[in-house]
Amino acid sequence: MARCACVVHSEQESRLMKTKLLIVSCISLAISACNPGQPIDSAATGSDFAVKGFAAPMSESEFDALAPGEQYRIANKLMSTLYKGVAVDAFFDLSAGLKSPVRKDQADTLSDIRMRLGQPLDTETRYRIDRLIEGDPDAVDVNGDPEPLEPRYAFNNNRPKQMPLARITEYPLSKDMFSQWMALHLTNTILFSPAEEIDSADITDVQNLFRRLELAIKNDTSVRAIVSTHQRSVENWRRFRSPEDNTREMIEIYLGLFDRDDDVPKASQVCRDLYLTDEAAGYKLAYTDYPNDEPQLVLGQYVLNCNDFYDLIASHPLLIPRVISVLVDYFFEGRSTEDRTQLVASIAAGNPETFEEIFTAILFSREYLMNTERARSFEENFMATAARLQWEARGDVFMGMTTGRGGSSRAEMAEMGWPTMSLKLGRLNGIPLDSLSFANYHKGFRELLLLDKYRWGVPMGMIKPESPWPEVPEALDDNADDEERAQYREDLENYNADLATLTPPERALYDEALAEWNEEMLVYRRVEALDVDELVDYLFLSVAERKALNIERAGLIQIFDVNGYLKTIDDEKFVLPWHRDELARLVLDYLSRLPEIYYHKKANLGA
Repeated sequence: MARCACVVHSEQESRLMKTKLLIVSCISLAISACNPGQPIDSAATGSDFAVKGFAAPMSESEFDALAPGEQYRIANKLMSTLYKGVAVDAFFDLSAGLKSPVRKDQADTLSDIRMRLGQPLDTETRYRIDRLIEGDPDAVDVNGDPEPLEPRYAFNNNRPKQMPLARITEYPLSKDMFSQWMALHLTNTILFSPAEEIDSADITDVQNLFRRLELAIKNDTSVRAIVSTHQRSVENWRRFRSPEDNTREMIEIYLGLFDRDDDVPKASQVCRDLYLTDEAAGYKLAYTDYPNDEPQLVLGQYVLNCNDFYDLIASHPLLIPRVISVLVDYFFEGRSTEDRTQLVASIAAGNPETFEEIFTAILFSREYLMNTERARSFEENFMATAARLQWEARGDVFMGMTTGRGGSSRAEMAEMGWPTMSLKLGRLNGIPLDSLSFANYHKGFRELLLLDKYRWGVPMGMIKPESPWPEVPEALDDNADDEERAQYREDLENYNADLATLTPPERALYDEALAEWNEEMLVYRRVEALDVDELVDYLFLSVAERKALNIERAGLIQIFDVNGYLKTIDDEKFVLPWHRDELARLVLDYLSRLPEIYYHKKANLGA
């Protein structure tokens, strides 16, 4: 790959890579049969995959032994890697305050999350969510009259890049959501990038490759079978267009074997019967009239044609360790070569067969959750923080992230050096943190998400939600006098009279809106009961996943005072309700400037 202009490695990095690949090769030969067989589908054979040693999963007892604040951080490290987030109110009992946070009994544990990622959505639920995402122009109301359902998100001609992000956001934790996320991650790696940036590929290659990969992962198709199918695809040939280029890249990408100048000409010879047509003919995969008729010795095995070569790659002992290595290098970016090699060996020793097994081993490992620090990608940070803030997503947010179009153009990932499903060799392992890339990252994260109080104000309990009409009379308190009680009776009578005017369909919609309003009011009242210190901690936990330091809290409260957000009674400060949203916006603006929120952090056992 060093010959490609889009990826440049230093000489030292190249030596380290080759040393690591040599170690991985030795590991793979120790745990695999030397003679490659045909690709095996784990769905047909079953799997007893388990990880021990260096990549062993974090146990439930280890998680339970952590302080509640650190449990929250660990849970969100896992969830944000999946582009999800756990809101403070969903994890902690706000009615108990935040001075000594108490975890809710129903808050998800690591085993809960793992279990849910393995459970598929039922067909009706998935269909309902997809209709919410895309809309339904043919929808009807309860009377059978046309009532088109407006789409929640806007898509343009780059819809294949946008739909996975929308589904990951809207699907609950499930096998469906996990499959979407795994396929999206893989299509951004060197393993399966559709390479839309080059002239022979286009958005249909993105669509077809992603869809084929997502369905295969969801159906528990083995890694070997997926690689076998992908090598034969037109999308693969549009990425690597000649027999020599294609075979060389398959050896390098899927086996991690570089500088195989003795093998490549022979592999190219057996694949000479295939070629990619030119632009005028639509870049189609075609056959010549001259198939190879003499077996060639490639990587120690005789092959006659391209199918034989692709089978050799897909069944080779180096394939699984190499795939694990590519993923480990991303998720454990920054860890030493020795650590990453041990992680690959530990996962490979369990004989994983599917991508789900490999990803699960990585994400739930103690080494990842507790001991790894790396920069967060924009998706990890933006989408996870949006979930914790319960941000009401803009309809064009994913269009903005993938194409820079619409009102969400500030979130364009290409401007951050992080385009999706575009690069010929996939995204690099490290998140681009040069001045220009990070400036665009920070701008999109801060302006589109953190400062948009009208999209998180009500869900976060910072703005009082408006009651649907008819408005529910405000409940009397225990100290109400006779006049107030009489007024309440009159308001209640008028309310019931207004309800009686609603038609059955209107009443059904009203009841739905009322239930949502009641949920919002519960959050509002719980947040309203927090004192100033706790309110600051609530906001810090929502973004930085930690409580504020004393010096931060004192400094911010001083600014609140200067801005008139507080009132003082008997030397105690209280937040003015009509300024709570502005106070929150100020805190989130401060948090946007902290380097730590752009990183997945190591565990802090003192939290």
